Amino acid sequence: MICWNKSTQPLSGSLASLLKHISWFVCLACCIWRVDSVQGVMVHPDLVVSDVTDLDLIFEISKFRSGAGHDFSYFREVFSSEVMDVIDGIDDFFATDISESQSSMKHYYSPYELNKQEDGDNTTIPVYAPFSGTITRVIEEVRESDSSIINKRVEITSSENSDYIVVLFHLNLDDAYPQIYNDYPEIPGIWAHQEDDIAYSTLFVEAGDFLGYADMRLSNDFDVAVLFNDIADAKWISLFELMPDSVFSAYEARGVDRLDTIISKSYREDNPVVWGMRNEHDWMTLDPIPEPATISAIVLGVLMSLRQCRSACRFERKS
Repeated sequence: MICWNKSTQPLSGSLASLLKHISWFVCLACCIWRVDSVQGVMVHPDLVVSDVTDLDLIFEISKFRSGAGHDFSYFREVFSSEVMDVIDGIDDFFATDISESQSSMKHYYSPYELNKQEDGDNTTIPVYAPFSGTITRVIEEVRESDSSIINKRVEITSSENSDYIVVLFHLNLDDAYPQIYNDYPEIPGIWAHQEDDIAYSTLFVEAGDFLGYADMRLSNDFDVAVLFNDIADAKWISLFELMPDSVFSAYEARGVDRLDTIISKSYREDNPVVWGMRNEHDWMTLDPIPEPATISAIVLGVLMSLRQCRSACRFERKS
């Protein structure tokens, strides 16, 4: 693209300067438009101020649009008109964008083996609020493999931009927060409504506030999704689309490439998910954290190098 920034006729200095600045902004706007058009990517605000857990406890994370878990794209089921009327009356029930292929449009965070499945508990892997906001829904979730295991799904609407809702699944929610809040209405044969918990002290959370622990009992992971209420449709987007470099740097230090956090829509359309089997392409395995002994060895090596360098400098000065 050629950007015009010079007048073909003699102009006064101030007018020429003004036209130069205008042409520069027009050029920049065109370039941005072209990039967005080619990539088809909407730029979301950097809402994530805190990570959702202690990353040193995490072994791997599933990618957005992966085939991990189950389909989580939009509400595909077809129910009776009575049931659909109830569902249609629920705010922020699910994504309404039907353009996505079947995939898991969220991220599963999977800890190391010693903290999950038969070894897992619900008091080890902490979960934090990624941004400031208000808890707008808390519902119960029952583990399919063991109905005695009950945990919470928590939704937080951003106070900075109410079009964004983070959904945190399978939490042992701290007692400060309501254990049931804004539950779905009765959906015959599908959902039994539960009354709001009134014995709580906190609805508003700051970024980084402790919410509770991930329930890792008989589970491989816990999950995080973000619902974006677009003008036309509600869409699931990746948590990493809201994450600035200052927060993502911790992932980068563990070997995660930002471009690898999301599987593109075109790739998923051309490569449909085969459910029920693990695909390594669906996961980002984090680089291991160096053992304390290794860290000590690295520090010792650096100190030895500095000492040798200092000795060499003294020798050169004497020579």
